[in-house]
Amino acid sequence: MLAAALVLLTGAATFALYQLREPEHSTSEELGKPVMAAQIEFLADAMQRSAASIAAHPQTLACFTALAAEVCQTQAANLHALNPNATVLFVTDGQRQLLPGFLPGETRRLLATAGKGAMATATFNLSLSHEVRDANDKRLGFVIVEQSVPQLQALFDTLPLPDAAAYAELQQNQGGGATAVLMRRGNQAIKLNARPTLIALAGTPWLIAVWRPQTPIVENVMPYVLGWLVASLAVAVLVVATTLAIRNRVVDNLRILVKFTNDLRQQRLRGDYQASLGEFQMPLETMLKLGRVMLGRQKEVSSQARLDHLSQVNNRRSFDEKQKELFATLKDGWTHSLLILDIDNFKQVNDTFGHEAGDQLIIKFGNALKSCLRNSDFIARLGGDEFCVIFPYTPLDRARELAERLRANMPESVELIPGVTQKLSWSGGLSEYSRDDGGENEALARADAALLEAKRGGRNATRVRASA
Repeated sequence: MLAAALVLLTGAATFALYQLREPEHSTSEELGKPVMAAQIEFLADAMQRSAASIAAHPQTLACFTALAAEVCQTQAANLHALNPNATVLFVTDGQRQLLPGFLPGETRRLLATAGKGAMATATFNLSLSHEVRDANDKRLGFVIVEQSVPQLQALFDTLPLPDAAAYAELQQNQGGGATAVLMRRGNQAIKLNARPTLIALAGTPWLIAVWRPQTPIVENVMPYVLGWLVASLAVAVLVVATTLAIRNRVVDNLRILVKFTNDLRQQRLRGDYQASLGEFQMPLETMLKLGRVMLGRQKEVSSQARLDHLSQVNNRRSFDEKQKELFATLKDGWTHSLLILDIDNFKQVNDTFGHEAGDQLIIKFGNALKSCLRNSDFIARLGGDEFCVIFPYTPLDRARELAERLRANMPESVELIPGVTQKLSWSGGLSEYSRDDGGENEALARADAALLEAKRGGRNATRVRASA
């Protein structure tokens, strides 16, 4: 959806650029005002002003008023002296020629159609007429000024075309909507497939028509369409690449969260969990802090749940788990031994000095066991004043030596409460786990039986009962 939206936005921007593009100049704009047009218009304007000046001249008015040939010929002679290149005709309102000669057909058509205007012939003569009016604004006739434009061909040749394939014509308005072509330049075949741009020559019946090659709209639009397609493809690729990159980073960060959760369930935490996205970094750091606190508490609770609250050695539950674990290794050929210990005269201490002294005796006895045994030996309190030591991967003979060393290293007495010191002695029963046992508690039963023998034998001794 994002890619589609950006593609549409790119299309809208491309369309706006197309609309704001610099429009193609028309032929007239590119040509400006050609030199030939300016010169011809200047000539026509001069002739028009000249005709107006002649029509308002007093001698011209005298000619049209008196209709005297002498007056008209005198005025004509003066005009010819002023401009020998121009021909001046005086024609009454009834088309009577006041000067010697006849009226050309083109001049008659000029008078019949406009009365006041411009006319040209194929010989490139320009004819202009102007009304002659008296003081009462009554039209008396027309002054016609005719002048040849011999340089018209040379001027047309200087006309700049927009490009090499363009085509131009000098046309003449024939009246009634008809036009005649006076001159041609360029590739005439373009005229069949294009519309001309017309440049009128003010004050004359001439105009310049220019054709230029038409660029098909498809060619105009195609660069913008291609640009839009390329931009859309780039946008789509960028969006897809960005989306994939973000998705991969999100997946990586989610995997880190899953890994963190699994580690937390297994009650372990790694040193560092790197999140590459800022949106995940803060929550992960918060979860990590909470996880460490929770894991610490879990370990503390778990540790407390596995320890005897008084002696701070393993409790009966931990002993059962350890015994089950070691019993499962007997099939691999390993040998393990266990020693049950019972504090001598514990009941007498409780009855004589109270439970506080009895608790202190258990605590001191547990501390003595921990200080006199190996780190690999498993110490547990089974209940009351009864303790048990498991010697992992230790045969019975070696366990007997360890039990004797334990008895030799134990302190002779301990202080229970201020002023009360108790001699520290214990009775023990030693046995070993056997592959022939039906369960892990059979070795415990043999050790318990050996303990009973030690108590009956006078206490402060260790008895051994091997498996059958």
